[in-house]
Amino acid sequence: MIHETIPIHGGTASLVTYIHDRSEQSDFQRHNRPAIIVLPGGAYAYLSDAEGEPVALTFLKEGFNTFVLRYSVGDACTYPEILEEVSLAVWTVRSRAAEWNIDPNAIVLMGFSAGGCLSAMSATQWNTPGLAERLGVPERGIRPDAAVIAYAAWDNANTIQRDPKYFNPECAKIALDCTPELDFINYAGKHMPPLFIWHNRYDRYVPAINPVMIAAKMLELDLPFELHIFQGGEHGMSVCNALSSSGERSRRLNAENPNVAQWVPLCVNWINGLFAQAENGKESTR
Repeated sequence: MIHETIPIHGGTASLVTYIHDRSEQSDFQRHNRPAIIVLPGGAYAYLSDAEGEPVALTFLKEGFNTFVLRYSVGDACTYPEILEEVSLAVWTVRSRAAEWNIDPNAIVLMGFSAGGCLSAMSATQWNTPGLAERLGVPERGIRPDAAVIAYAAWDNANTIQRDPKYFNPECAKIALDCTPELDFINYAGKHMPPLFIWHNRYDRYVPAINPVMIAAKMLELDLPFELHIFQGGEHGMSVCNALSSSGERSRRLNAENPNVAQWVPLCVNWINGLFAQAENGKESTR
C-alpha cells in the first residue's frame, strides 16, 4: 500500500493516501480504480478520527483507492479557503490518476457530518466563478464525479443554527455565522454529480428533513441519487465496524441498530454500478 501524506493548499491541509500497490501478477487486480476522498466530521472544530482512517481502510478493502483529507478546522476554517482545499484535493487525485491507477472520471467525495457538508459544498459549488482560475487548474478538474453524504446538513441556517432544538454552540465560527455558502440547497443545480445520501431518522444534531430536502431537489432536477434513512442509530456512526466502533457504547449502538451498517455494502454497490469498469466494456450510468 502507498501510504503518504501530501500537503495541499500551501500546507493548510493535507491528503493522506491509502493506495493499492500494483502487483506484477496484475491479472487479479482491479485496474483504473475509483478513488474515494474521505472528509471526516467534527463540527468544523476538529477532525473525527473515527470518520477518517477507519473509513479509508473499509473502502480500501472493497477495492477502491482511498484518501483522507485533513482540512482546516476551528478559526482556520473559513470560506472560500475551505472550498479551495476540497477542490485542490479533487484536483490532486485527478492529476495523478495515471500514477495511482485511478480512473480520473471516478473521483468520489465521501463526507461525514461537517465533512459531508464540505462534500456537498464541492458538489454544488465546484463551478463557482473564478474558483478554478484562482487555483490555477482546469474548471472541470475540480468537479467531483460523485459524492457520498453521511448525516450532513443541507440548510445550516434554518434547520440547525436558528433552531434551538438542533443549535450546536460547539460548532466552529463558519457554522455559527451561518455562512451563506453552507446552505447548499440554494446552490443545487444541473451541474451537480450523482449523490449517495444516508441519514438516521432520529439524528440529534442534523434533522432528517435535510436529506429529504436534497432528494426532493434532485428529483426536481432529474438528477441521479440514492437515499437511505435508517429508523435507528445516532449521529456519527461512521462505518459501524470494529475499526470505527471498538468502544463499549459504540459496539452496543451497532448491535442495537444493525441496519445502519448496511450503508457500506449499499454504497459499494452504488459506486461500482455508477462507474462500470472500462475493461469490461461497460458504460457509466452517470
